[in-house]
Amino acid sequence: MWILVLEKGFTYCGVNIKGLELQETSCHAAEAHRVDEIFEMAFEHQEHTRILSPNPHFGHILTPCTVVPVRLYSDARNVLSGIIDSHENLKHLKDDFVKVLVWMLVQYCYKKSKTWESPGSANKKKQGSFPENQHSGAVKGSRALREEDSFSVDTVEDWTDDSDVFDFEPSSRTRDRKEPEQLGLTPKVHLSIPGSVEIQRQDFLQEMSPEDKLNRAVVLGLPALDRGKQSEVLPRVEFSCSYSELLSIPEEWRTAPVPSSKVSEMRQRFPEEWYRFVLSQLDFFHLKEKPSSLLTDLMQDKALKDLYIHGVLSCCFGLFGLDNAVLAPSHVFRAYTGGIPWSAGLDWLTGKPELFQLALKAFRYTFKLMLDKASLGPVESFKELVNYLEEYESDWYIGLVSDLEWQQAVLQEKPYLFSLGHDPSMGIYTGRVLTLQELLVQVGKLNAEAVRGQWANLSWELLYATNDDEERYSIQAHPALLRNLTVQAADPPLGYPVYSSQLLQLPLF
Repeated sequence: MWILVLEKGFTYCGVNIKGLELQETSCHAAEAHRVDEIFEMAFEHQEHTRILSPNPHFGHILTPCTVVPVRLYSDARNVLSGIIDSHENLKHLKDDFVKVLVWMLVQYCYKKSKTWESPGSANKKKQGSFPENQHSGAVKGSRALREEDSFSVDTVEDWTDDSDVFDFEPSSRTRDRKEPEQLGLTPKVHLSIPGSVEIQRQDFLQEMSPEDKLNRAVVLGLPALDRGKQSEVLPRVEFSCSYSELLSIPEEWRTAPVPSSKVSEMRQRFPEEWYRFVLSQLDFFHLKEKPSSLLTDLMQDKALKDLYIHGVLSCCFGLFGLDNAVLAPSHVFRAYTGGIPWSAGLDWLTGKPELFQLALKAFRYTFKLMLDKASLGPVESFKELVNYLEEYESDWYIGLVSDLEWQQAVLQEKPYLFSLGHDPSMGIYTGRVLTLQELLVQVGKLNAEAVRGQWANLSWELLYATNDDEERYSIQAHPALLRNLTVQAADPPLGYPVYSSQLLQLPLF
């Protein structure tokens, strides 16, 4: 790392930071090795040096200054052969995914329940959104709409050759005849055309766009709607515990088109003991008044358990389909990256973006858990599994390097980052782990005149002498003057630093 002081004042200092090539991949290894020797002699072997020992690097342009602790990431990359393609590991992947997804759904609903004060207030919100008088009024309004919208002679007179079919402004005669609309009733649009298909809906809105009015009033050239294929209204869930409403998953997350046989199969595979353990870890501190048997009542609520069975089955149906076969490494990689092959279940799951992100996050956690179990040993208890998941949630970012969240996690100084990769040329899967740690960085000062002299000679040689020889003398290694490192750190187009920052203003106090 090359730090160039551009300007300096009483309270500030402006610097430019440039990144040079890594030592193990650079042709500058001879100069970099000399720098390491100088820092090692100055900072790492002070206890072995004598008081009056001669300096073997006298006349070098580098002067050691200090050692600074710096927080940085170590980048470790390894090959996952033998882990991701192990049949034994892949066999337990789906079962672990169910457990991780149950934990994630419970945590999601629990965090969402903190915005509610009590089940009574939640019921009031529901009653306020669908009051009985409002529902009955909608039914009466729809009846009146059907009666007045029926075909009659008056409506025929309104449709003349001079009128526009797509004009939604009623005529003067119609406006005079429908004065009760001013009393706050639902506005009525009379566009009854013989041969048209009219769509009657009970949830008629007060304000509709012209396109919606047109689609509602007349549908030309389209077949009649099949009432049997409309989305079914799910029956109301009857909870045995009044507080189960706080942990209820959204209703639209239980509408996956899965056969009933798969529901019974998932009910047998559902980890009920793990589900009870996850519920037992909840505290509900945000509830002011709660019974002492709250957690016990939640565990014994079969309706709440059925909701989570349907939610888990919906996610498995979207990611893996209805096949119970062991996943292949290629399918695991696709599921991790989100590039799952299309299916009816995936189409339904992607229609619920929040649920899809939860399922994708749960699968990535499951894959990381598979790697940890393969390297650290199996999970012995539910408590250990919860510790793994809580650590993933708080200290890890598990995703892809190309994600925007990866960059945000680095800026937020997340302790650990993990990404799964694939090398198509070698046919191997790789894992990348970034670990935030504190490292002692050695800092030295270069002789300013020596650097300016080399940069001036570089400018003269390339700009005035126009030397285009790639093996010119000025770029040959010089351990005392650090000619290669100095030439690389010059500003482009003369130099070629790997990275160059903008002007950074650093306060001195």
